[in-house]
Amino acid sequence: MENTEMKVITVLTRKGGAGKTTLLRALVSAATSEGKKCLALDGDPQKALLRWSNRLNYDNPLLEVRNLEDAAALEKETDDAWDEGKTDFVFVDTLGAAGEWADVLAAFSDHLVCPMMLTETDLEITIDTFNWYCGLLDRTENPEDLPTFHVVLARVPSKPSKAMLKVAEKAVKLFPVIDEMFMERKQHADSDMEGLLQDVAEIKRKDPNHLIRTHARYFVEAIEEAKEILEGVIGGKK
Repeated sequence: MENTEMKVITVLTRKGGAGKTTLLRALVSAATSEGKKCLALDGDPQKALLRWSNRLNYDNPLLEVRNLEDAAALEKETDDAWDEGKTDFVFVDTLGAAGEWADVLAAFSDHLVCPMMLTETDLEITIDTFNWYCGLLDRTENPEDLPTFHVVLARVPSKPSKAMLKVAEKAVKLFPVIDEMFMERKQHADSDMEGLLQDVAEIKRKDPNHLIRTHARYFVEAIEEAKEILEGVIGGKK
């Protein structure tokens, strides 16, 4: 039976280092921690997400990670997931917004998410991405059928500098920005080495060392942050 509630979320940015794959993996952690079944498609040339899954030989009934050969393949992947009826979220890790590739991805997505670090360079590149999206709205006869677009302020330190805060203020004025920031956390490095955030939290909880067990709460905090971001994405307006 078709799952009419299935959502396709594409994470894209034209600049490396903004934490695109890390953000996507955190969103997957948020969804699977609530029992949602996810399909993650890796369309980025670096294949960081696919490498992560293969390296860990990751086995989770709520997550399947696949390679995405090209944008056109997304239609079949989403159609198959829709028809199968058990997938709640399809997450796509992809190239930045440029040309036909991005246009096709947008056509089969419900939500577009663009992570942005708090630098002037990232701001300028995000403006380019947002202009591409606005161009899509102008070119289509039915803009209401296009995915939503949101910026996530990413890799934010616990104590951002004044310059960073100024960039954040500019971003809020220019784009639809998710309220919850994606903070720079070492827990995401542990996730890269050991599994989804909730998996690592469980490992910490079971550690015989009491001090290590107390670290589980930091992973829970990271999951809650990702849940807030995910809710902002799927509940937000264009």
